[in-house]
Amino acid sequence: MKGIQRRIWVGVLWVCLALFPGSLPAQTPPKDGSPDVIALLKEQNSKLSDDLRRIQREIAALRADFDKPGLREVFSGIGYIFGLFGVAAFAAARRKE
Repeated sequence: MKGIQRRIWVGVLWVCLALFPGSLPAQTPPKDGSPDVIALLKEQNSKLSDDLRRIQREIAALRADFDKPGLREVFSGIGYIFGLFGVAAFAAARRKE
């Protein structure tokens, strides 16, 4: 189940990244002056930085979600503890004989 969720989230991330270049159309810089070019580059840089920050937040949220133990891990841990107590009880019963 966890592997399927991971594959779904990775697929969603790839779709977002595939659509990402289309959200920033390339603009031809004006040829009459460099201040306009600098302003255009700063605008595109700020848009790109905002989009990258959003993607980094999504990746951090995904990592935090994957770090949490799932239901399977919880029951596995409980079973492991019961197994250790069972082995200890078995060893204690054999000593009394």
